[in-house]
Amino acid sequence: MTENDTRDAQAARRPAPARQPAGYRERLKSKPLLVDSDADEAPSPATRIEALQGLLRAQESYSAAFQSVAVAAVQILERALCFERRAADAALSLGQREKLNSMIDTAQEAVTSLRSALSTGKSSVMHLCNEADDEGTGEKPWWFALNDALGVLEEGTHRMASLISAQPDGSSSRELSEHVTHLLQSHHDALLLEADQWIS
Repeated sequence: MTENDTRDAQAARRPAPARQPAGYRERLKSKPLLVDSDADEAPSPATRIEALQGLLRAQESYSAAFQSVAVAAVQILERALCFERRAADAALSLGQREKLNSMIDTAQEAVTSLRSALSTGKSSVMHLCNEADDEGTGEKPWWFALNDALGVLEEGTHRMASLISAQPDGSSSRELSEHVTHLLQSHHDALLLEADQWIS
C-alpha cells in the first residue's frame, strides 16, 4: 500500500465534520416575519387571521378538545399581549411602536375570534396576565421589555406546540393549535429581528 493509499484510507475512516447549525439570522430569513412585508411567500397577518376565522366558521359544533385548545390559546395569547404592549410602550422609535402595535392588533383579533367560539361557561376564561406579572413593571427600558416579551412568546409557542402533538392528525383541534403556534412563532421571530437590529 502506497503512502497516498494510506492517507486516503485514514481520511475515509475519519468522521465527517459536524454540520454547524444555522445561526438564528439565517433561520429568521426563512421564517414568515410580520416585519418582512416584502416576502411574497410569508403569510400576512390578515391571512393568518382569515385562516383562523375560517376554521372557526367551518365548525358546526365545537368538540371538547377544540374548546380546550381554544381556552389555552386565549390565555396564552392574552398573556403575550400584555408583554407586547409593554414592549410597545418602551419602544425607542415610532417605527418600532408601529410594528409592535400591528402585531398587537393581530393577536387581539385572534383572541376576539377565539373567545366568540368558546361556550358560555368558558367564554369568561381567566386572563394569564396576572398581578404577579404586573409587579414592578413600571417604565421598563426597551431592552428589558423586549426580552420579557420574547420569553413569554417562546414559552407560549412551546405550550401550543405540545398541544399539537396531543391532537389527532387531521382534527380541527390540531389545526387550531397549528394556527396559534405559527402566530406566536411569527411574533417571536419578529421581536428577535428587532433585537438583532437594535444590537447591530
